[in-house]
Amino acid sequence: MLMRIHCGFFASLLLLFGCIKDSHHIIIKSINVPAIVKANDTDYIILDCDYDLENTSSTGLVVKWFFNTNQVVYQWIYGRYPLADEPAAKYVDLTYKASNDPYTKYRAIKLNRPGVDLTGEYTCVISTFEDERSANASMIVYSTEEKFELAYRKKIINNKEGVEVTCIAEGLYPQPTLNISVESIPEKQCGNPSITLRDDGLYNILLHTALLDEDLPDTTIVKCLLSISKASYNVSRKTIYYAGTFTTTSTTTTKLHRKMEIQTLDKSESNNIGDNSAAFMSINLPLLLTQLTVISVCHQ
Repeated sequence: MLMRIHCGFFASLLLLFGCIKDSHHIIIKSINVPAIVKANDTDYIILDCDYDLENTSSTGLVVKWFFNTNQVVYQWIYGRYPLADEPAAKYVDLTYKASNDPYTKYRAIKLNRPGVDLTGEYTCVISTFEDERSANASMIVYSTEEKFELAYRKKIINNKEGVEVTCIAEGLYPQPTLNISVESIPEKQCGNPSITLRDDGLYNILLHTALLDEDLPDTTIVKCLLSISKASYNVSRKTIYYAGTFTTTSTTTTKLHRKMEIQTLDKSESNNIGDNSAAFMSINLPLLLTQLTVISVCHQ
């Protein structure tokens, strides 16, 4: 009786293993999606979903890529050419083949010069009439600043001498953060920056803070830190502020002085055709003295 039970048990195991071996299922071996991509700095990227049909029939084979859960951006039905939809359509190379295997050749997406609108979650779904499998991964396409400036100007605050520091950055994605730090006042709270989302999907960000000269040493390092945390991107600008000195510092201010100088000189030359050299000296000397007090922005 015991022998019959053991035989029956082993027969059941063999039958179970036989069913598993002969089962029909798709295997997704890997999904490869770049986690972070810099916009306007990459010729192309590949989103690949490598799979094996194993013993599954290829009848009804379809490869689909979804963007942010429910939006189909790429589809290949076996025996046909692939199709693409927005936001990927304007970037996709539909002639790209991931392999020479007729059952997997159009499994991947090649995206030329990817833009920030491709940031999101991607899911590949491989299906036949017998089975379906899926895998997902996320990608961030980030954009660095078109402009990043740090400037300060003297300001009277509550009838006392002080300074207003301004940091501005434009053309970033995803949403950035901006902080102003003052070397001698590590606990300084600079408030919340003003953030604007532009029509092209990029962000502008602006931050101000005001300080009293009496709270600062004679020489202070002021720093502006711009970050895109999701892309692990950080960049900074810094300058030196001299308390009690009435100067304004920034590259923008320097350019403005030069523009005013040229405009004034042109006007003077038109009014004093007979004495150009005198007009030049009388205008440029004070401007030159002014520019000698301008402190350029230091780049880290």
